[in-house]
Amino acid sequence: MDPKKDYYRILGVPEGASSEEIRKAFRRLAKKHHPDVNPGDKAAESRFKEANEAHEVLRDRKKREEYDAIRQGGFAGGFQGAGPFGGAGHAPGGFRAESFDFGDLFGDVLRGGGGRFSHPGRGSDIRVELSVDFLDMVRGAVREIRYPRPRVCGQCGGTGRAGRRGCPACYGRGATESEERVKIRIPAGARDGATIRVPSKGEERAAPGESGDLQVELRMLAHPYFRREGNDILLEAPIRFSEAVKGGKIKVPTIDGPVTVTIPAGSSSGRKLRLKGRGVPIPGTAERGDQYVVLQVVVPSSMPEEFLRLVDRIAGFEEKDPREHWN
Repeated sequence: MDPKKDYYRILGVPEGASSEEIRKAFRRLAKKHHPDVNPGDKAAESRFKEANEAHEVLRDRKKREEYDAIRQGGFAGGFQGAGPFGGAGHAPGGFRAESFDFGDLFGDVLRGGGGRFSHPGRGSDIRVELSVDFLDMVRGAVREIRYPRPRVCGQCGGTGRAGRRGCPACYGRGATESEERVKIRIPAGARDGATIRVPSKGEERAAPGESGDLQVELRMLAHPYFRREGNDILLEAPIRFSEAVKGGKIKVPTIDGPVTVTIPAGSSSGRKLRLKGRGVPIPGTAERGDQYVVLQVVVPSSMPEEFLRLVDRIAGFEEKDPREHWN
């Protein structure tokens, strides 16, 4: 929190703005200036960070009250007590390792773990949801995570005080928030909802080894044509009526590249062709699941009279009633 900054002006809202007005204003700015939308644009990144800082303060009632009081000269002698690492002296409302939920905007949710600098023990964990492409989850990948991390104030060492007054750097909180960047390795075959733990990258504590962990929860994005069931992959393959009747060879995609499969003559929609070992790698083993090609017969969209006459002739060779077993 920096009382020298006009957070209301940064978000473009009046000082009496409601929580909903503040939320909508930040969403609008986030969509426009988020680094994922403006890769390499330092000016946009700076505006996004400034808007995020303003939102973090104004969205929280107690933080907002504190900010307004400081701007009006209400901050004088710091907060009473032993400071945020002593249990009783944390700033009103505490310090939450929390940020705006970008899941509906960009697919990567920066969600805090709810930790506070209000106890002397181990720092709280921070949870981050990461949306990952289907193929990256299946094949494995390395991704960089960016998230707001509570850090021990470098000026007061986490006490929240500077002599007999409140620390001017953290305004008595004992903590500041800064962007952290961490690279994680997603193992091949990782499942949707799996969590990757990064030790000591959560809420920071002054004591060595006492920081919390970063918990990265993986969320798999849907693929346009692959579908995962356990360690198997399903692929619906549209085939022509002639291919279904006479059989043939077609190329189908796999996670390793295209392969050729043989369609048996007389195949109906729903028939599955197994591609052994072409599925998802099974973590911790050298084995893989299978891929199943599910055939779907495509009926021609254009049906001229000549075609319909041919269909009538074919009808004489069909089974009398393929639904007879229902009776």
